[in-house]
Amino acid sequence: MKRVLEEIGSRRRWSEELDKILEDMETSDSEIEASAIVSTDGFVISATLPKKGADEELIAAMGAAILNISSRALRELARGELIKVIVSGSKGDITIMDVGKEAVLLAITKLGASIGLLLVEMMNAKEKIQSLLDTV
Repeated sequence: MKRVLEEIGSRRRWSEELDKILEDMETSDSEIEASAIVSTDGFVISATLPKKGADEELIAAMGAAILNISSRALRELARGELIKVIVSGSKGDITIMDVGKEAVLLAITKLGASIGLLLVEMMNAKEKIQSLLDTV
């Protein structure tokens, strides 16, 4: 029982650290409205999505699907490995970045957000996420 409780505590700390990485990224760039770390299978690992009107599972599944189809297109067209996907809409952007073999980082930004600043913040978060995922 003690071992089970230790494992639960360890997972909770791991989850809290991922949440903090997302919160820090959003604090560093006020143009980020929401962010998430999702598995390549489309499951939410950590998210700071807005409560109003946001379906975490749907956003995670769509993010993973966009990443997977984009990766396949790059492979089929011999363009190398995926680095990032930016989907631009009339009300803002969705940027998706691979953070390992089994996870992606997703950021939803306001219209007119600085892509340069966003990518810097996402790269910083990516490094931290990868180091945490490597310990699991």
